[in-house]
Amino acid sequence: MKLRPFELVLIVVFGSLFFLALFLLRTYEGEAPEDVSNLGAGLSIWGVLPPSTFDSLLQAMMDKDEGYSNVTYRYIPPEDFDDVFVNALADQVGPDLLLLPHDRLVKHRSRLQAIPYESFPVRDFRNMYIDGAEIFALSDGIYGFPIAVDPLVMYWNRDIFSNNGLLAAPTTWEDVVNNVVPTLTVRDFNRNIQLSAVAMGEYRNIKNAFPMLSLLLLQGGSVMVTEGQNQYGIRLNEAVGQSSAQPFSNAAAFFTNFSNTSNTLYSWNRSLPLDRDRFLSEDLALYFGYVSEGRDLASKNPNLNFDIAEVPQGANATVKRTYGQFYALVVPKTAPNKAGALTAMQTLGNAENAKQLADGYNFAPAHRSTLTLGSNDVYGRIGYMSAVYARGWLNPDTTRLNETLTTMLEDINANRSDIRSATSDAVNRIQQIY
Repeated sequence: MKLRPFELVLIVVFGSLFFLALFLLRTYEGEAPEDVSNLGAGLSIWGVLPPSTFDSLLQAMMDKDEGYSNVTYRYIPPEDFDDVFVNALADQVGPDLLLLPHDRLVKHRSRLQAIPYESFPVRDFRNMYIDGAEIFALSDGIYGFPIAVDPLVMYWNRDIFSNNGLLAAPTTWEDVVNNVVPTLTVRDFNRNIQLSAVAMGEYRNIKNAFPMLSLLLLQGGSVMVTEGQNQYGIRLNEAVGQSSAQPFSNAAAFFTNFSNTSNTLYSWNRSLPLDRDRFLSEDLALYFGYVSEGRDLASKNPNLNFDIAEVPQGANATVKRTYGQFYALVVPKTAPNKAGALTAMQTLGNAENAKQLADGYNFAPAHRSTLTLGSNDVYGRIGYMSAVYARGWLNPDTTRLNETLTTMLEDINANRSDIRSATSDAVNRIQQIY
C-alpha cells in the first residue's frame, strides 16, 4: 500500500517520539526521596544492651526513613564484648557504630574515633547534655554522643520499715547509721545475722559493690581520675581542695564497718547470699542498685512490697552525688562505613530517639531538654532526679579493677592490712592497669 506524504510524516514523527521515550526511560535515574538518609549500602551497630529496645527504634525509624532498612543492631553480652570487639577489628570485620558504656572508654580509647572540638565545640556539648555525660569529652575531642545514664538508687522494703515503726527511706548516711541499722538489723545470741539492714563491707556477694564504693568516693569529694594528653592521674585518695582528706581510705573504712563483727553496725558478711537475692527474699531492708533494676525486681517477686528512693547523702553535704553508668554512640576508627556511621550517630542520638532508648531500657536520658521534662513513671521519676547529679569515672578495666578492690576489702576484713596501707596498695595496682 502506498502511503501518502502526510501519513508518512506522521509515522516518522510518532516513531521518533517512541524511541526517544524508550531511551529516556532506560537512562533516567530518579532523585532519592527527601526522607531517605544517605547511609550507604549498610550499617552495623554493636552494643552491650539487649536488642529488643534498639530494634524497636530501628523499626520506627525505618518506617519513616527507608535509609535505615539496612541498619542492624548486634547485641554482645558485656562479659564477651571486649574479646569479640578486639578480635573483629583484627579480622577487619568490625562494626560501624557502637553503643558503649563509659566504663569501656579507657580500655578501647585507641580504637575509637574522637570528634574534634572544632567540629563539636565543648560549649555546645555542655549545653546539650547533663554534667555527668562530659566523661565522653576528653582532652583530644568528644568520643561519643551520650544517650542515657543508669544512676545508682536505693530500694527499700516498705514492710520491714513499717513493721519497725519507720515510715520513710533514709535520706542521709547519718540516719542509716544512727537509726536504720540499729533498728532493723536482727542478730541472734551468737551474732549470726538473721535480717540485714544494709549490705556493705564485702565485694564478692554484693552485686553493685563497685558503684557503691564509687558513690562513697564521689560523695567524699575524691578527685577520682584526671585525664590529659592520653595520660591518667589516679587521685582516688585526694579530695578536691582538701590536701589532708583521704576519701578513698574514708570510703573503705565506712564500707567495711558493716562487715566488722565487733562493730555495732555489723549487718553483713561473706557467708550470706548475694545482696540482691537476699533483698528479693525479704531478708535485706536496703538494696543499692541501678534504676534499671526496678522492674526486674518487681517481676522476680510480685509480692515484694518495696519502693525506690535517691541514695543517702551526708547530712552536711552541699553537693549531691550518685554513681551512674553512662551510655553513648561511638564510632570505631576502622568503621567500614564511617560517613554513614556519623550520620546515623547524629540521628539516633538526637533528643527524641535517645529518650526512646532511655525509656525502653529504664534509664534516664542524657539530654538536658528531655530530662528537664521529668517523668511520672514509678521508677523513672527517681531515675530522672538522680541523673542530674550522677557521675562516672574513667576506670581502666572493670574486671581487673574488681579483682583489685576485692583484694583490698578482704585484706582489711581479715586484718592482713590496715585501711591506709590497703587503699594505698590498691591505688598503686590500679595505676598499673592504665
